[in-house]
Amino acid sequence: MKKIILILLLPISLISQSNYNLSLLGTYDNYSSEGTDIWGWVAPDGSEYALVGLNDGFSVVNVTNPSNLVEEFYINDVSSTWRDIKTWGNYAYITTDANNPGLLIVDLSDMTGNTYFYRTIFNNSNGSSTEFTNAHNIYIDENGVAYIFGASSNSAVNPTDGVIFLDVDTDPLNPIYLGEWNDFYVHDGMVRGDTMYVGCVYEGDLYVVDVSNKSNPQNLGNIGTPNDFTHNAWVSDNGDYVFTTDEKTDAYIGSYDITNLNNIQEVDRIQSNPGSNSIPHNVHVDGDFLITSYYRDGTVVHDITHPNNLIQVASFDSSPLSGDGFDGCWGTYPYLPSGNIISSDINSGSGNNGRLLVYSRDFLQACYLEGNVTDLSNSTPLTNVTIEIINSLSSITSSTDLSGNYFTGIVYQGTYDIVFSSPGYLTDTISSTLSNGNTTVVNAQLQPLVSFNTSGMVIDINGNGIPNADILIYNNDFSFNLNSDNNGNFSISGIYEGNYDVIAGAWGYVTSCTNEFISSSSTNQITLQEGYYDDFTFDFGWSVSGGIFNPNDGIWQRGDPEQTSFNGSDFNPENDLNNDCYDFAYITGLTAGPYVGARDVDEANTILTSPVFDLSLPLNSNNNYFLNYNLWFNNDSWGGNPNDSISVKIFNGNSYATLEIMTSSSNDLGQWNLRSYELSQYISLTNTMQIIIETADWDFLDDHFVEAGFDKFEIISQVPSYVDNNITANNRILIKIVDLFGRETINTSNSVVFYIYDDGSVDKRIILR
Repeated sequence: MKKIILILLLPISLISQSNYNLSLLGTYDNYSSEGTDIWGWVAPDGSEYALVGLNDGFSVVNVTNPSNLVEEFYINDVSSTWRDIKTWGNYAYITTDANNPGLLIVDLSDMTGNTYFYRTIFNNSNGSSTEFTNAHNIYIDENGVAYIFGASSNSAVNPTDGVIFLDVDTDPLNPIYLGEWNDFYVHDGMVRGDTMYVGCVYEGDLYVVDVSNKSNPQNLGNIGTPNDFTHNAWVSDNGDYVFTTDEKTDAYIGSYDITNLNNIQEVDRIQSNPGSNSIPHNVHVDGDFLITSYYRDGTVVHDITHPNNLIQVASFDSSPLSGDGFDGCWGTYPYLPSGNIISSDINSGSGNNGRLLVYSRDFLQACYLEGNVTDLSNSTPLTNVTIEIINSLSSITSSTDLSGNYFTGIVYQGTYDIVFSSPGYLTDTISSTLSNGNTTVVNAQLQPLVSFNTSGMVIDINGNGIPNADILIYNNDFSFNLNSDNNGNFSISGIYEGNYDVIAGAWGYVTSCTNEFISSSSTNQITLQEGYYDDFTFDFGWSVSGGIFNPNDGIWQRGDPEQTSFNGSDFNPENDLNNDCYDFAYITGLTAGPYVGARDVDEANTILTSPVFDLSLPLNSNNNYFLNYNLWFNNDSWGGNPNDSISVKIFNGNSYATLEIMTSSSNDLGQWNLRSYELSQYISLTNTMQIIIETADWDFLDDHFVEAGFDKFEIISQVPSYVDNNITANNRILIKIVDLFGRETINTSNSVVFYIYDDGSVDKRIILR
């Protein structure tokens, strides 16, 4: 069951995604580098401390008085983006993914910060040993066993990138090697009793492992997580459920029933801010609540009283940024005796450095709502019914399962309208009062609608049927993909009366898109004008060639783009052009992947070529054909200088003409750019015309990012409507616009053009957008 929380925009913001039910008590941001993970520690005298990882070291801050945070000491360490901390007794144990340090052990009973040690080799009484010089994460269980995740070694003395087990209880300064688990690389995990729960990030799986025998751990079960990039895991207090994060854009928190390890079941999943592209990082179970660090969404709290019904109850967005990106909140720690929650930010502090934040808890248990939905005519359970809790602040939606049951809830108690809707049924609204910590049951029965069959026709302006036209008829509930027959006729089966978006097109015609009310008496006649237009709603036969064959390597693909970004610049667009008929465009590497560059153009070229179009017959006295399209390109690099490009060429069956080339130095990267060219200024027009778009990454070190997009291709026979052909200035009338080479153009983006008027005068203009 998927739940989505939609925060509505109001003139006065009463509640927001950024800050509710968590109060900021204090911050500490006197750091000189970015922040990493965080843990907490309580001294024998009851004083509370935040143990903060930073790129350049380790900081201990007294948080007993949140309004007066004091850094007790700081240990400078090798620079690393990743630093993780756990404690046992009076000692902090710190790992880092940078080479050489090994395990840093800090004696917290010495608040001068002068007592600390490094260990890289770990022995046991049997003469066996292991070594690690860097590791991604660490966890220490209630028995004093440290679990080192994702370790590696410079000298490779039995290193493992799975899990190393160390006894830190017997001799805290000289941990004893106990064994290891080597099945997969482990990113993070936790242990309770004799059971280990680990996120095997590259497998996309949660693994549950019996570690009662440290020299011979045994796998008990595993399950894939919602977004196939399992970052961390935490078990519920009763041991019956596990919660996970996937460190990917717009990913879910997952909830799993592990009472039968031979058949682990996902029972719920939830997003903090759906559609925002935010990335969850680490979850921690704290009684009936789940405290999660989201990168650009901050610290988020979910009620997990019912693990099959996760409900968000608090959030504090500490980052000024939003969407996809590895900024903002790295970690959080909810286990201090005071009840305060401490979180670490990566770069929201002064100078874009790390920051420590202390919150108080203002949240309560949620208001739980559940019930069953059936068909009024026969009492059959209805699946995928949408249940929406309506109020003035937010809209929360859920859906029924295969048995017609639903489970949902809301943060604040009150009386709400609950709307039940399903394709083919009349919508029903029921009012109910919900209260914090209590479950309210609301059942519903929906009355079925009657479907019908109908037909239609796609014709040209002379009334002739257009064969093999593509037709898409859809609304929020139904979608019909159709084709006309040889006479232009089409039929629709099982449609319900209502409003639909109707799109129809064929190569050689201009795609039509309208909104129509369709009933059993509708005519459903669609008229298309001759011309060339393609916004890629349909597949009109564009071909893809070049040296790239794998979608993961950035081949041209038609579909709905998924956004990626790097250094504040968009690489893949989030959407196609917003003023055409549908959501599709041609994009290199359509899906985003787990990070920017994962599916961009790599180490070869990819070429998009249009079907043939005929421009041999003049359509007006000047035989003017204007080519319009929208182009997207971005180019950057992890290091070095990106030197890749995209080119657009026109071909007439015999020769080519280059219309444009974009590179990393172009001014309009990372956005949709409208282009327009009067084609006879560039090439002789024939009946075998094609447009060719080629982009490439020729860097074989694989550190360049290359992304491109192409949308809304059209050929028109007059000056585009978005340019006023009767522009006047001082009683002059504009005749034409030409580029630096005297070619007529309507290229209105980041270019130098000349406006030629009827009195012979010329204006030079620099067009920026």
